[in-house]
Amino acid sequence: MRRVRPAPPLRAFTDRTIVEPGALEAELARVRSAAYALNDGESAPGVRTLAVPVLDGAGHARFALAVRATPAVITDERTDWFLEEARSCACALGVLLLTPAERRAPAR
Repeated sequence: MRRVRPAPPLRAFTDRTIVEPGALEAELARVRSAAYALNDGESAPGVRTLAVPVLDGAGHARFALAVRATPAVITDERTDWFLEEARSCACALGVLLLTPAERRAPAR
């Protein structure tokens, strides 16, 4: 029987980095449900990043597209606009990066 070693402790890059495994699991569940990730100073102070998946025909994330700026640019009020634009770009990237057989069917 193969033994699985526990993961090493998570390293904090800023005081906002998620380092508690339960909190990270909860955030990953939120990301899967919302279909986007928000990094709001967790990896670098004063940096906000939105990321969306580039999905294949089976609905699996094959790539990701990230939009990075400061919180003054990606404000809470503008988050939906940035997400809409990022998702449009992610669909276009799917056409460029995936073979026709791997792509999602066009939306009707």
